[in-house]
Amino acid sequence: MRLLDLIFYLLKCSSKVTIKELAKTFNVSTKTIQRDLDKLSILGIPIIIYRGKDGGVEIDKNYIIAKQVLKQSDYCALITSLYIGEHLSESIHEASLIDKFRLMDPNKCSDIINHLQKHLIIDLPYPNFDLESELCQTINQALDNQVLIELKINHEMMEVLPISYVLKPEGLCLYCYTGEYLLIQLAQICEANLSSKVCTDIIIDYNDNKEKIKFI
Repeated sequence: MRLLDLIFYLLKCSSKVTIKELAKTFNVSTKTIQRDLDKLSILGIPIIIYRGKDGGVEIDKNYIIAKQVLKQSDYCALITSLYIGEHLSESIHEASLIDKFRLMDPNKCSDIINHLQKHLIIDLPYPNFDLESELCQTINQALDNQVLIELKINHEMMEVLPISYVLKPEGLCLYCYTGEYLLIQLAQICEANLSSKVCTDIIIDYNDNKEKIKFI
């Protein structure tokens, strides 16, 4: 992801930027930035490096990444996916990915977005979900470490093994296991705390178990 962000950043800059400035912006070392620039050059990205006292880095302003790697149909599908994603996920919305693509090809991107805004209205009964929220960060840790988590739901505590998120018409839900399989709306969860306990039972994936899940 940093490589893509680096491309967008260089395209947005109106003048050369030093490797030291890039390292500070992306919170990495200058050696890491140099390696990233080398990778981009190998991938065919026209990185221009100026040596000397007034040196710096820039990207060829005539470079359009979308034209290099995407067909028109691919580009439309990508922007449509981002448009839908921004109406579902708070983190996608905050990433402003469409705005980044608009920087590279403003006319084409704006045409697609204008068409979508007229012909694809997204009106969902629940707010955008946010996988970066404090609740989701706790759940994510449990998912990564495969440990149980203690949830507070309607003033009651419940210990579950989180398995996956599931996006349903009712909103974002947590598919989990307590001896039985449950689907819990995240909006119902008041609090989540990690446990050190693990579950040794064989777990069934959501798609293989839809008919045997209790919805909360």
